[in-house]
Amino acid sequence: MEAYRQIKLEAVWADAIRVNALKADEDKNKTLILVRNSTSGVGDYGSNQFNTYEGSVQIQIFLSLNASFDLEEKLIALMNALNQGGWQINEVKPAIPDPDTKQLTATINISRTKEAL
Repeated sequence: MEAYRQIKLEAVWADAIRVNALKADEDKNKTLILVRNSTSGVGDYGSNQFNTYEGSVQIQIFLSLNASFDLEEKLIALMNALNQGGWQINEVKPAIPDPDTKQLTATINISRTKEAL
């Protein structure tokens, strides 16, 4: 939910931000962002106890068929905001057309490590 809140503050250009799943009847003329957990794990063991927790989040952007803005510019601003919020940008996949909706779809994978003590 931390990533969702930060994305909601930064991505005012998106028509909606969803968590975990899109609705089956989403409007393809809207720019949507889907935020969902990706992977998680523990690390930095000492004295048989883990000391850190790393959570990863996948962000998918479904660009409106009628979008009139530069997606790359918006992605860079979003990634900068997430990075400043303590998230590491792990992977950025280029925008490709979704075979079903024909919308351009970009994916960003981010992670954050927290102390587990």
